[in-house]
Amino acid sequence: MRPTVRSRRLGGKLGTYRRGSGLSGTELAARLGIHQATWSKVESGKAKASPAVLARAVEELGIPGDVAAQLTELRRKADEAGWWQDYGDILSEAVQMLIELEADASWIRTYEGEVIPGLLQTRDYAEQVIAAGAPHMRAADIDRYLELRMRRRERLGQGPRLTAIIGEAAIRQQVGGPDVLRDQLRHIVEVIRGRDVTVQVVPFSAGAHAALGESFVIIQWPDEADPQAVYVDGVTSWTVHERSGVIRSYLHAIASVQSRALPPRASLDLIDDLIEELR
Repeated sequence: MRPTVRSRRLGGKLGTYRRGSGLSGTELAARLGIHQATWSKVESGKAKASPAVLARAVEELGIPGDVAAQLTELRRKADEAGWWQDYGDILSEAVQMLIELEADASWIRTYEGEVIPGLLQTRDYAEQVIAAGAPHMRAADIDRYLELRMRRRERLGQGPRLTAIIGEAAIRQQVGGPDVLRDQLRHIVEVIRGRDVTVQVVPFSAGAHAALGESFVIIQWPDEADPQAVYVDGVTSWTVHERSGVIRSYLHAIASVQSRALPPRASLDLIDDLIEELR
């Protein structure tokens, strides 16, 4: 089984409770009547515990009822096919991981210095970005990537809160030309006014901040008090961070850049002004 975000979340929670109980993996596995190697795979998300094993683990580890219900739901959905698997033939592992992270999110925070975040992109803008990043991609595959990105965008109308911190360069770079950029900025204004979306622009005058040169997404799920994953993307590599110390570093980075960004109202005014300049 390929570890999915949900199976890793399930295993991670079980591992946290197991360590809190003072039991080793070997000791708990013996109590559950399974091999230690099998339990290790459960904690890493590489195997799914049976309903009976999960129920016994909940009992042995003294997991509260509300948390147990969350674990049962994660187990049920751990290897459930996602809509994005329709695009499995063109999806990179990085993009699939990001979409899996977004699927159950209650709050998504993102920082982009030079490009409008994918969840806010119009089709025309996205086409220019995708084509520039993959100049040898077939036209048919670009069309499917665009369809995929537009389906990701639909998530904004289904519950998650989005906080997007973007550099002034992102709203001024004329990706696709002035008409495409103008329509893109108009779309951002519409989304801000109609969805649970906050956009803040980091002006050129902001100076240095802890997120300079970075591009990342912080994911928080509804049953978690704190963010549980950070997705970092680059031109040639990508990483998902789940260790609390690394996550804290990115929380510091986004707090640093947000403190230098324009307030939401002033950011919207700047975007409106730029739309007028592009007429």
